[in-house]
Amino acid sequence: MCVAKHNKHGEKKAKVINLDDYRRKPQTGEPEVHVEYEDIFSDEDGQSPEEGKKKELRQLPRAVYVISLALLLVIVGLSLWMNREHLNWENIKESVKLQVKGEEIGDGFPVPITGANVYEGNFISVDGGAAALSNTAFTAVNSTGTEKFSVRHSMSEPVLRAAGNRYLLFNSGSKGYMALSGERVMAEGAAETDIIAGAVCPGGKFALGLEGSFGASKLEVYMADGSLQYEYPFSADYITAIAMNYDGTHGAVCTVRSEKGEMVSKLTILDFNLEEPVAEFETRSNYLLAAYWAENGAIYCVGDTALVLGRSGDYQFTEYSYQGRQLTAFELSAGRAFLSISPYEHGGTSTLLAFNGNEETGEKNPVRMEMEGRIEAVSVFGGTVGVLMGGQAVFLDYITGMELGRAQAGEDAKGIALGSERRAYVLGVSEIRIAEIS
Repeated sequence: MCVAKHNKHGEKKAKVINLDDYRRKPQTGEPEVHVEYEDIFSDEDGQSPEEGKKKELRQLPRAVYVISLALLLVIVGLSLWMNREHLNWENIKESVKLQVKGEEIGDGFPVPITGANVYEGNFISVDGGAAALSNTAFTAVNSTGTEKFSVRHSMSEPVLRAAGNRYLLFNSGSKGYMALSGERVMAEGAAETDIIAGAVCPGGKFALGLEGSFGASKLEVYMADGSLQYEYPFSADYITAIAMNYDGTHGAVCTVRSEKGEMVSKLTILDFNLEEPVAEFETRSNYLLAAYWAENGAIYCVGDTALVLGRSGDYQFTEYSYQGRQLTAFELSAGRAFLSISPYEHGGTSTLLAFNGNEETGEKNPVRMEMEGRIEAVSVFGGTVGVLMGGQAVFLDYITGMELGRAQAGEDAKGIALGSERRAYVLGVSEIRIAEIS
C-alpha cells in the first residue's frame, strides 16, 4: 500500500507500508508492529520551529541577565572604590545592624549637646548624621536624633580631626590625645610636650605637631595602634597645620617663623620613609591656618591672605591671593577647597570660591558664588555646598554656582554640617537642629 505524505517543503513523498508487518507471528502469538513517523514540522536539526522559538526566547533573557549582572558588578565595584575610605569594620557592622534591625528611631531634633563649648571646627557630619566634640565628650547622632556613640574625655581645649571613620582628639596647648575608630579607642596617651596641631588619615595613622623651645617644633607620626613611626624636628619653625595623604605615607606640614621682622610661612612635604623633605614652598605675610591632602592628589594650605595650592607628584605650588579681602570661613573636603572672602571686616557681602584640584575636569577654577551676606561656616556633601549666613542655611551647586534653596537655621547658629544634599545639621548654642530644603 502506498500513502502520499507532504514533507516540510510541501513536496509529496511516497511512503510504503507492508501489511505483513501487522500480521501476527505464529511463533510468538504477539503482533509485531513497525511504524515509521516523519516529522513534517522538524528542521534539519530535528527541532520544530515552535521549539526553536522557545529556545530563542529562553536564550534572550539569559543574555539580558548576564549583561545586567555585569553592569551591576561594575556599579557595585565603582561604589566600593569611591567609598573605600568608609569601608572599615565599624561601618560594616553598623550597616549589617541597620539592615537587620532597621534604623533606631530617636526623639528627633533638636538634640541637646552633651557638655558645652562646641566650636564650629569641632562639628562635622558622620554617615548621614552629625557629631560634635564638646569640652566633655565626642558624641555622634544618626539622622533621627538617636545617639550612636559618646566617648568621654578630660581635655580642656579639645580639637577634632577626622578622616573617614577615624578621629583624632587632642588637647590644644596641652599633652593629651586620643585616636578613635568609630567609638573604639585605638590609641591614647600624653605627648612629651604641648600639642599644637594634628592630623589623621583613613587608615588610622595620625600625626602630632609638638611645641619646642624658642620657636622650634617637632612632627611625630604614629601607627594606628599608637606606636611611634617617624619624627622630624623643625629647629626654627613653629608648626601651624598638618595634613596626611590617604595612605599615611606622606605629610604636608605648615610652619611659621619670623625673618628680619617679616612673617614667613613654609609648606614642607615629607616622605615618612626619608629623613629629608621631598619639597618646600615659602609664602610671606601669609599665616597658614589649615592644610588638606586630597585623595585626588591636590594639596591645599589655607592662609589668612592667600591660598597655597599644588599637586603631589611634581609638588609645584602657586598662590591665590585674596587681594586684601578678609577670610570669613573655609572648608577642605571632596578634593576641593571652599573659601569665603569678604571686602568688609564685619558683615557685608561675601564671595564663596570653590577650587577644584583636578585640572582634567575642565571646570572653571575657581567657581565664584556671590552672596549678599557674610558667610560664617561652610560644609560640603556630594555636589552641594552649604553655607551658614545670617541665620539661614543656603544650599548651592558648587559646579555651577546655582542656588538650590534656603532654610531657617536660627539666630544662634554657629556651625553647619551637611548630612545630605538637601539637609543640614545646624550647631546652636546648646543644641543640634535640622535645616532642610524640599
